[in-house]
Amino acid sequence: MAVIIQKLQPNEPLPEVIYRALHHVDSRAVALLLKDLSRLGKDRRAMELFDWLRSANERSPLRSLCDVYSYTATISLCIHGQDVDRALELMQEMRSRNIERNVHTYTALMNVCIKCGKLALALDIYNSMRAANCMPNVVTYNTLVDVYGKLGQWERAINVLDMMRHEGVEPVLRTYNTLIIACNMCNQPREALAVYQRLLADGFTPNSTTYNALISAYGKTTQLGKALEVYQEMLRQNMDRSVITYSSLISACEKAGQWETALRIFAEMQQDNCLPNTVTYNSLVTACAQGGQWEKATEVFEQMNAHGCTPDVVTYTALISAYERGGQWQKALQAFHKMCVQGCKPDAIVYNAIIDTLWETGIIWAQSKALQLFLKAVQQGHFRQEPLVRRSGRVEVNLHAMTAGVAMVCLYCWLLELKRIATEKGPQHLPPVLAIVTDMGKASREQGNCIVKEAVAAMMSFWDAPFRLVQDGVYSSVLEASNLHVAEWVTSTSFNAQLASLFPIANSTKMTDEIYVMREQQVTQECQEAFAAVQHFENTHGLVLSNMSPAYVQQRPVLISRLLDLSSKLSLRDEVVHDAVLLMDRTASQAKQVPEDVLPLVGVAALIIAAKQGDSSDRVPNNSEIEQMTELPATAVAKMEWNIRGLLTDDITAISTMRCLKVYLERLGYRYLDKQDVYGMAGFAIMLAVESLYDLSLLNCRPSVVAAAILYAERRLRGAVPFWPSMLSKLTGYHDMSTPELTVAVRVAQKLSRKLVYAQMYKAQLIQLAGQAGPSAGPVSLAPELASGPAVNPAGPMVPPGVRAHMPTVVMAPMVQAVMQAPAAHGGAHAAVAAQWQPGRFDGLSQAPTGVQPATEPTSGLVVAASTGPVVSTGTAGDDSAAIQALTQAMQGLGTGTRGMRVGSQSAIDQWQRLGAGGDEGARAQGQ
Repeated sequence: MAVIIQKLQPNEPLPEVIYRALHHVDSRAVALLLKDLSRLGKDRRAMELFDWLRSANERSPLRSLCDVYSYTATISLCIHGQDVDRALELMQEMRSRNIERNVHTYTALMNVCIKCGKLALALDIYNSMRAANCMPNVVTYNTLVDVYGKLGQWERAINVLDMMRHEGVEPVLRTYNTLIIACNMCNQPREALAVYQRLLADGFTPNSTTYNALISAYGKTTQLGKALEVYQEMLRQNMDRSVITYSSLISACEKAGQWETALRIFAEMQQDNCLPNTVTYNSLVTACAQGGQWEKATEVFEQMNAHGCTPDVVTYTALISAYERGGQWQKALQAFHKMCVQGCKPDAIVYNAIIDTLWETGIIWAQSKALQLFLKAVQQGHFRQEPLVRRSGRVEVNLHAMTAGVAMVCLYCWLLELKRIATEKGPQHLPPVLAIVTDMGKASREQGNCIVKEAVAAMMSFWDAPFRLVQDGVYSSVLEASNLHVAEWVTSTSFNAQLASLFPIANSTKMTDEIYVMREQQVTQECQEAFAAVQHFENTHGLVLSNMSPAYVQQRPVLISRLLDLSSKLSLRDEVVHDAVLLMDRTASQAKQVPEDVLPLVGVAALIIAAKQGDSSDRVPNNSEIEQMTELPATAVAKMEWNIRGLLTDDITAISTMRCLKVYLERLGYRYLDKQDVYGMAGFAIMLAVESLYDLSLLNCRPSVVAAAILYAERRLRGAVPFWPSMLSKLTGYHDMSTPELTVAVRVAQKLSRKLVYAQMYKAQLIQLAGQAGPSAGPVSLAPELASGPAVNPAGPMVPPGVRAHMPTVVMAPMVQAVMQAPAAHGGAHAAVAAQWQPGRFDGLSQAPTGVQPATEPTSGLVVAASTGPVVSTGTAGDDSAAIQALTQAMQGLGTGTRGMRVGSQSAIDQWQRLGAGGDEGARAQGQ
């Protein structure tokens, strides 16, 4: 009969011969026929046949064929159509017709419920079976273990084993296998391994299903070696290795971070003629993502498509994660768009991944894309929060278990909605109590995000927001505020300033895809070239702190303040004075000893050198300006400039912390922000860069490291997520802030950022900008030039005048092009030596002291010599003679001025007859 029915056309009715044949079979034969039709893929025909039998008249002899066997078989058929309602209808019909319902019937109905995802209903069926005094068999118990595993109730699943023994039902190998799988499903791999030991103790021999589950358990405990041993045992016993075997093994490699081993196993799988499925590819893409191999992940994804295996939401989540780890946010965005075009509907996990990837870049146009995707996700029903409607009790925004990027965008939108309601309708339309939940604690099975918790607390504290941390009986971390206080805050200028500092994305949301792609390409190339120059400078230059004389170490803060003040009066860009300080440090590190009275002249000369080697937009002070501002003869400054060039063998390149900081800010796109957002993003960091000039312990660190530490520390203090953007991590290679050098720099930067005066000044100026009528037109950049008067809180601590002069203001200025400009060529032996010289690097990082103590006896003592005869450039000695003569001439007739910028008396000339080279740089130069 099954063969006859199989040959029928889809719409062809069952022939009469089938109905006549049913008069000659019993109910068990009917049950077998229904099962045969199901195996042949004719489930609809099987249902049609049984429905015809059900409809038979009560007096018909065919009615007897509808008994426990045929009904149970038909209930099992409901699995394929996932029709749990029909299965329940059949069970109820059995009850109404007084047909026996045995253990097989109940077990079949439980399986239908499981396949349809009705796990709680499956338990109800089991309980009703027990209530009907129908004893379970081993199949029922196996099904019960499966239900508990899918419900996450692994303890009850394990208790089933004891229950079986108590009721005299002996477990079989399938029981143990199902239990091991259930423990794995509940993320309890150690319990799964314990069940495996019980399996062996009870005398069972593992089969391929057992080994597959065992590989999965070892993979979850990151015991890749054990998983590979199981795999080798399967090879020795020539066991069947299915797609489950290889997928579990590749997943174990992924969890162990062994992407190369995962690719090797995948190759063996293909050699074994085992076709991979979506789960296999997902594990492989995830393994490549965990290893930071976005190129390999892309190859696997393309191979997946080529082999006709359709990617699912898990595939795209893994691929986006691979791009995120590789710093390829544009590719991540392309993968998301491809997913949507394919018709694969993104879920909350995918949205979390892509939004976080974009936000963590720190780039304003990527973050604006994150905002757009967040709003799209909300429209699709994800990330929903309590409505902000007037009602009794507390209304909260729950950021728990969100990625940092999603949490920040969610908070941004929530705050804007608060502002809209308070502005348009008034405070009375807000809920009486508003709360921000950052950690649900034990109230949630998901772990909270510690970065979100820290960032929200920091931003609310930094801006004196009304939200305060409260003790909550349910949540571990929640901030509350009343509606009146919140309304007053969100409608204030201070709130606008806070948004500008934390979310500089408002004006970039209107940017077209073409514009952001063009800007991203341009900025990426410029910043990569600029940082390559930074790295070259740091790899070929260094400071030797032990060579710096005690007098210089003692006078250095005063010299820096004077240079800052002078730079401000001369309207020089802030990079110039920072470069000048670095040149002054290099000079002090190279010279054997510099008399104290000469130091101001060295500083002024270094400032002029730095101004001359800037880009074309930098102005160079003329002689009259120099003499007027410093009361030093221009000729003296010029000759000291020549002397410094000679000492440094014409290698006067200086890439300071400020230049590095602006490269970082440029990479984040601050050039394209308006005046307010530029200051919000960069103002505090610029202040700290100026303050960092005074800290001697930072001389142990490279300028790029100091700039990274400053940006990280101030963003963390303000609660600006990400603290260290992923694009800066990719640009610099500084992936870990806990390395010895970065640890020193971050510790100092955090100390500087906690000085109250700078936070007060930053907030005051940003609030002032936020209160202005409108944004400035066109793209702007930040360069803290001459401020229009000190904006100092009278009650706050005092700030050095030079630092006050360099508090940031917003001006139009280019940035990256001036990272490193080659100095003008100078002939002679200096140029020849500079072509070969490679001084010491910034070493001694992990042992960096908190301050540099002047040595009682300099390593290079004072050398007194007379200059006789003409100067001949024949090496270091000739250069020193030229330096002596130039310095002597430069200091002739200089007196002490009231401004303190003069060199001093004639005695300084008698004391300092020679500007010698010492330390690592001098030794290398002399050797060259």
